[in-house]
Amino acid sequence: MAKFLYKLGSSIAKHKWSALAAWVVILAAIVIPLIINNPEFDNNIKMNGLKSLGTNDKIAEEFNHDSEKATIRVVFKSDEEKGITDKDTMKTIQDALTEVKENDKHVDRITDPYKNRQINKDQTVAFADINYDVSKTSITDDSIENVKDSVNSLDDIRTELTGNALSANVEISPAPEIIGIVVAFVILLVAFGSLIAAGMPIISAVIGLGSSIGSVALLTYAFDIPNIALTLAVMIGLALGIDYALFILFRYREIIKTESDHVKAIGMALGTAGSAVIFAGVTVIIAVCGLALVGIDFLTVMGFASAISVLFAVLSALTLLPALISIFHKKIKPKRNKSANSGDLNTPWSKFVVGKPVIAFLAGLILLAALAIPFTHMRLGIPDNGMQPEDSTVKQAYGIMADGFGEGINGPIAMLADVSDKGNPEALQKDLSNMVEDLNSMDHVATVTKPQMSESKDYALISIIPEKGPNDESTYDLVHELRDYNQQAEDKYDLHTEISGLTVINIEMSEKLNDAIPLFAGVIILLAFVLLMVVFRSLIIPLKAVLGFVLSLAATLGFTTLIMQDGFISDLFGVSTTGPVLAFLPIITIGLLFGLAMDYEVFLMSRIHEEYQQTRDNIHSIKTGLKESGPVIVAAALIMFSVFIGFVFQDDIMIKSMGIALAFGVLFDAFIVRMMMVPALTALFGRASWYFPKWLDRILPKVDIEGHALKNEDVQKTTAATDDKSFSEGVYDNRQQTEMSYHHARMKNDEHTAQLYNDLVQNISKKDLLYTALLNYAKDHHEAVYHKFAQDYKNTTGTSSEQQDASSEALLKLLSQQGENIHELNELIKQNKISDQQNLNEETLKLLNQQGENIHELNELVKRIV
Repeated sequence: MAKFLYKLGSSIAKHKWSALAAWVVILAAIVIPLIINNPEFDNNIKMNGLKSLGTNDKIAEEFNHDSEKATIRVVFKSDEEKGITDKDTMKTIQDALTEVKENDKHVDRITDPYKNRQINKDQTVAFADINYDVSKTSITDDSIENVKDSVNSLDDIRTELTGNALSANVEISPAPEIIGIVVAFVILLVAFGSLIAAGMPIISAVIGLGSSIGSVALLTYAFDIPNIALTLAVMIGLALGIDYALFILFRYREIIKTESDHVKAIGMALGTAGSAVIFAGVTVIIAVCGLALVGIDFLTVMGFASAISVLFAVLSALTLLPALISIFHKKIKPKRNKSANSGDLNTPWSKFVVGKPVIAFLAGLILLAALAIPFTHMRLGIPDNGMQPEDSTVKQAYGIMADGFGEGINGPIAMLADVSDKGNPEALQKDLSNMVEDLNSMDHVATVTKPQMSESKDYALISIIPEKGPNDESTYDLVHELRDYNQQAEDKYDLHTEISGLTVINIEMSEKLNDAIPLFAGVIILLAFVLLMVVFRSLIIPLKAVLGFVLSLAATLGFTTLIMQDGFISDLFGVSTTGPVLAFLPIITIGLLFGLAMDYEVFLMSRIHEEYQQTRDNIHSIKTGLKESGPVIVAAALIMFSVFIGFVFQDDIMIKSMGIALAFGVLFDAFIVRMMMVPALTALFGRASWYFPKWLDRILPKVDIEGHALKNEDVQKTTAATDDKSFSEGVYDNRQQTEMSYHHARMKNDEHTAQLYNDLVQNISKKDLLYTALLNYAKDHHEAVYHKFAQDYKNTTGTSSEQQDASSEALLKLLSQQGENIHELNELIKQNKISDQQNLNEETLKLLNQQGENIHELNELVKRIV
């Protein structure tokens, strides 16, 4: 994978304009059909597999009531006592309703509030239902405006509108996306210090987002896709598009510190960071597609729409961003070290997390546990109009109806009784009357209407008005009691009953979603454990990752419950009325937060794992990961938060709750779990963090997301290219590079020497450690060499920079001699064309034995110096 991505990145860098043109063509091919034929999204959430939906279909068939047809309820309110029944007011209202029907050919029928007794006891509130012959998704703005124009002109009468026609035409503001992009640009500007560099991830993400959203819109020609699926796809696509591009651009800027060829640097960036981006993207795609496991169609559609968005985010980062980097590569500069201590891995954050891991872990655990407490009493439901913004007409209509008729009028429950086996009409009427008495006697029931017979006389319909609103706990209890009443009706009256209505459907859907959470979460957590185990070849690392995800998930849902249900700081987020948490929010949060959490886990731990593979120093590796990958994760998390939090300011309560959950879920997981608890636990477990059974290592596939194959190939090419150069001109241009080269060379041959060297470098300030060790070795074994360099060392110790340069030159001479010896040995080996030890001549064997003794003695010398 790494080699393929390297070739891909290099090819795109060379043919940047062709790659850019290809994206323009793709975007145009998607957008042009949408301009010709506008897509239509469905604002309603369609359920399947619910018993109450089957009952609803029976009601629609038997009583000629199609719930898919558009309806508008006009609510009238008079401030005068019995003002609604005033003759002049009555005539005005009836004339206005007549005007509505005359001015719109799609109006099927309008109920007269006076003939149908749709007036409250105080005669101050009335309502009329306007039924259309078109579906709620097909009703036009003109039809809605016609109603507003006709009824808003009534004198001394307040009018508000509600109904599914208004819900289906909710407009989603583009402001959240704009806010997220602006904040993301500011964060990138601070991170890169360049307008052009900051703009590239955003341009890449926006073009990828446009392509993905356009693709989802094209699917509306064949499938019903709800608005909320589009909104979720925008949220996740924009955030991930910027983040994935950010990771690759950061890696590119690191590589150009040592690589001057921008084409090769782009290939290297794609071959290393690109592998991690693909792994992270595939993980998110699997997570969101896992929503199909719940068995609810609209969640499946939401998952697939989000998957398309993630796919284009990955593709734009891998193919469009390299072209942009190649075009503007001269404007991208490597990050400059601001101080002489820039090589120090100790940062204030790493000192706290690694230096005091127990405190860091406990602090994170206590904070997340406290935030998770409200999760224990979380209730699920579908927001009703009572939770809409205060200034919306549907919210005002909800309040007027609740004040005039009681809260339950906004959530009536329909009970359908099968009377097809009843042959005696008188006995049937008596049984139905007794049923009405039974229902009236139940707790939490406000009123029960008289039974209405169907045209076929096979069914009777009874309407039950609860005392409280649709999302009140007492209404939930009433729905369960009405379900259980069927057994009593069969025993006493030989009648089969079933219930339906929007309130019942929403409650049943909430229960089904709640029941699906353990299975869905279990599959996701198991998937995360296996994937991380395969990548990092460890048992502790994936275990910490998934347990951290569970903690951040519980804290996220608890914090969301605290705001949306308990009302804590709800005004800050524009939540005017509290209620149960959105029924499908936990499922959505599990899928998306899992994907994002694994992104951060991979980008942090892959760097730590990469360093550990080279040094076998756990603490050193953690500090390296925090210093090098930490800033990228912080920037990515802040960008993700800014994108999600922008949606909190949407009027739609469902979008608002998703924005809150995802925004703070990212903060909790990225900053508390990934940047604090995971490194702290990795430090506490030490080398045990990287333990992996050998038998398990053999049977599991090996996945390289860190680009090791690419780096190894690059190292081999570099070694071959420098084999004929002197060490003074090649690897050892200065003392710092000398010590690093020694460090990596010895690491490969002697793990204990590498560990010893790491500990010395991190705990002493002596800059010429290797030089001193070589000089002492020469003193014991090669006096001539020692006397040649000893005086130079004495003169340069603690003196001016010129003397230090002289010491460096002396060291280079010594190492050059060693280099010449190695070169001579290589030439001898080539001349003999050896395949085994028997083909070595005496001179070659002598040199090899001497070289081995020298290395052994040098190791012993370093140990004695310590």
